[in-house]
Amino acid sequence: MSLLAVFLFSRYMENLWRMSPPLTDWTGLGIPTLILLVTALLVAAAALLTRVVDPKEDICLPGPPALPFLGTRWLFWSRYKMNKLHEAYEDMFRRYGPVFVERAPGGTAVVSIAERAALEAVLRTPAKRPYRPPTEIVQVYRRSRPDRYASTGLVNEQGEKWYHLRRNLTAELTSPHTMQGFIPELNNICDDFLNLLHSCRKPDGTVHGFDQLTNRMGLESVCGLMLGSRLGFLERCMSDRAATLATAVKAHFRAQRDSYYGAPLWKFAPTKLYKTFVRSEETIHTIVSDLMEEATMRMQGTAQDDGMQEIFMKILENPSLDMRDKKAAVIDFVTAGIETLANSLVFLLYLLSGRLDWQQKIRSELPNCEVLRAEEMAAAPAIRAATYEAFRLLPTAPFLARLLDVPMTISGHRLPAGTFVLAHTGAACRREENFWRATEYLPERWLRTREPHAASLVAPFGRGRRMCPGKRFVELELHLLLAKIMQRWKVQFDGELDIQFDFLLSPKSPVSLRLVEW
Repeated sequence: MSLLAVFLFSRYMENLWRMSPPLTDWTGLGIPTLILLVTALLVAAAALLTRVVDPKEDICLPGPPALPFLGTRWLFWSRYKMNKLHEAYEDMFRRYGPVFVERAPGGTAVVSIAERAALEAVLRTPAKRPYRPPTEIVQVYRRSRPDRYASTGLVNEQGEKWYHLRRNLTAELTSPHTMQGFIPELNNICDDFLNLLHSCRKPDGTVHGFDQLTNRMGLESVCGLMLGSRLGFLERCMSDRAATLATAVKAHFRAQRDSYYGAPLWKFAPTKLYKTFVRSEETIHTIVSDLMEEATMRMQGTAQDDGMQEIFMKILENPSLDMRDKKAAVIDFVTAGIETLANSLVFLLYLLSGRLDWQQKIRSELPNCEVLRAEEMAAAPAIRAATYEAFRLLPTAPFLARLLDVPMTISGHRLPAGTFVLAHTGAACRREENFWRATEYLPERWLRTREPHAASLVAPFGRGRRMCPGKRFVELELHLLLAKIMQRWKVQFDGELDIQFDFLLSPKSPVSLRLVEW
C-alpha cells in the first residue's frame, strides 16, 4: 500500500465518518509513486518488527479509525499538522470524548485521558520506580555512542538505573536550601536581562524578537545554576556559540517530535530526520562539554559564591556517578531548562498583558528595591497566582506520558499493566467541569477559590517521582523575573500569540511585545 493509497483511503474514511476538511493540504507535492511505495513498505516493516503482541490486551475504547500497519498515525500526515498537535488532541477529545485510544504503527494502544477522575487515578498511583515511555530516538542514538553516554539519561532510563541517577543527580537541584543560596546571583542575572530588554526597546516600548532574548536568559541562568559561573549570554551582542546552542536545542526538540509522530523510517536508514537529530545532539554535547571544562578551570584557585558552585561541584565530586552520566545530566538539565523557562515566560507575559489590573496589583505588592529576597517574594501572592494561572492555561508540557505499573479501570474499561497512557492535564484544565470559567485567564481564582477548582490537574512539571527536578528553579526565576519587569514596565501585546508544538508548547518565533513605562 503506497502512502498515496493511504491518503486516498484516509479521505474515504473521513467521508465515512463525516469529518471536517483536513487541516493540511497535500495537493501538488508531486512525490513519485515508487518512492511512496518504498516508504510505505518500510513503514510496514517497522510496524511488524516493533509490534509487541499481547493476546490479553483488548482495549475497547472510542477513537479514530486505525489503518493496517499505520495505526492512527495517518491522521498526523493528512488531517493534522505535527506542529499543532495540541490542537489535534483538542479536536479528538471533542470527537471521541475525554478518554480515547489511538493505535501506533503495529497496533500498540496509546490511551489519551482528559477526564479528571481518570487522570488522578493514573497520576496518583504510587510507584517507587515509575515507568515513563522513553523518547526512542534519544535512546537509540545514545546507546550507539557508549564513548559519550553510559546510559540514556535521567529522562529516558527506567527501573533501577533511573533510580540510581535520580538519587545521585537531583538532590541538590530540588533542595530549597540550594535555591535560597542562588537568589542573590539570580537577582544579578535578572537585572542584566532587564538591561538587555531596555537596550532592545524601540521608542514606543516594542521589543522585537522577545522570545530569542528569553532564550538567552534561559541559557545564562540555567548555565549559571548548573555550571556555577556566569557565561555572558546576556551581553548586547550574543556570541556565535550561544546562538548555535539555542538553534540546536530547538532542532533537538522538533526532531524528537517528528520521530514519534512521523514515519519511523529513521530506524532503518540515516534519514534527514535522524541526521538532524544527531547534529543537534552532537552540537549540544560539544558546546556543553566545552562550557563544563571552562567552568572547571575557572573554579580552580578561585573563591566564588557557594550558591553558584553548589550543584556543579556536587555532581562533579559524586563518586557514584560515571563521568559520562555527569556530563549527560548537565546536558539534559541545560537543554530542558532553556526551553521550559523561555517558553513559560513568554506565555506568562502574553496572558498577563490582557490583565492590566493584575499587573498593577503585582506592582503594588512589591517593595521599591532592586534586590528582591525570598521574604519580599512570599509577600506578593499576586505573582504566584499569575504564574500558576499561566501554568494552567498554557503549560509547556500539555500532557504527561506514563506506562501503567498495574492494571487499572478507566471509564469502565480495564487497561492492562504496561498500557501507554497520555495524561492530558493541559486539556483537562481547560474543561468547564474542572475549573470555573476554564478558558479565561483569572489569576484571582488561586487567591479566592470558586468551584469547580481541580487544582491537582495543574502539573506543568509532571507529577510524583518523575516530576521535572528543575521545578523549583523555574518557578523561582519566573517569579523573580515577573516581579522585576512589573516594577519597571507594564506589558502590552497586540493580537493572538501563535502557539506551536515542538515536543513542548512554544511560541512561534519571532514574538514581539511592548514594555511601557508606568
